[in-house]
Amino acid sequence: MTNLDLRLTSDLLNEVFKPKKLITAEFLEWQYLKNPSGLACVGHMTDQGKQISNYALIPKIFKNHLCEKISLGVGVDLAVSPDSRGEGIFRKTVEKSYEAGINGNLRGILGVANSQSSPRMTGAMGWKKLPSIDLRLLKPSKSLETSTTFQMDSDQFRENAEKGVFDFEKLTPSFGYMPVWNLELLTWRLSRPGSQYFLHLSPSALLISTTAFFRGFKTALILKALPLKPCDERLSISPFISNVAKHHRTPFIIYWGENQYFEMKGIKIPRKIQPSPLELVLHFFEKKHDFQLTGFELLDFDAF
Repeated sequence: MTNLDLRLTSDLLNEVFKPKKLITAEFLEWQYLKNPSGLACVGHMTDQGKQISNYALIPKIFKNHLCEKISLGVGVDLAVSPDSRGEGIFRKTVEKSYEAGINGNLRGILGVANSQSSPRMTGAMGWKKLPSIDLRLLKPSKSLETSTTFQMDSDQFRENAEKGVFDFEKLTPSFGYMPVWNLELLTWRLSRPGSQYFLHLSPSALLISTTAFFRGFKTALILKALPLKPCDERLSISPFISNVAKHHRTPFIIYWGENQYFEMKGIKIPRKIQPSPLELVLHFFEKKHDFQLTGFELLDFDAF
């Protein structure tokens, strides 16, 4: 994918999604070309030099309790130019992404869809809808461990990286599949252009957060929670997020995801008041696969 391709793609995405902050070719270069797990597999169509559609599969590696690994493409940036709708471009673009994914040695696609595109993927394209994931407002409790907060460009990050703190490939789910994380992947993900992330490190856990405004209120979002010690039972997230709330100076802590290691108790936020409720959809290119997703959080795709 050349710089011109990235510029054409960013033009299309800005035309379709009209984001408050423009999508740049620099951002797409980071997302599509610099991922340590592999290059993006992209299905797209052009017309008279203009890109009219796009669907990118960002390679992501998952593993199960037997340490068997499978590479799926996390589907992002599904867009069709407004001038080209009603011509079957949506289906043709998704089918082109299938070809690109197979050529890129992906086994299938894990799509993070909104309420508009999810029915089209499951109805028209025959994908499988995975169980819905709740958006929760978490309640902090008194912390029993000291915690330090820092960012990726800090001495604390470099020192802990040298100690091997951020190599989580040893983590293995008790059932189902969860994403693989290590220092290289974490460094890439935290270097996303235009974003700001905070790492909250305690003796037992690493939490990664950012901030956003929800219904006019400043909130902290837990993007990832990873254990640092073996544990027989799920840990309550409440003591760990008290440090997050204190750092960001907000009592509002929001979480979306599935996590085998932490119990995410909190108030479920009704879907009708969410800005854009998310659904997970799944498609395998060839034979069906017994894939159960038991670990997936906001840091595992491109929402923040």
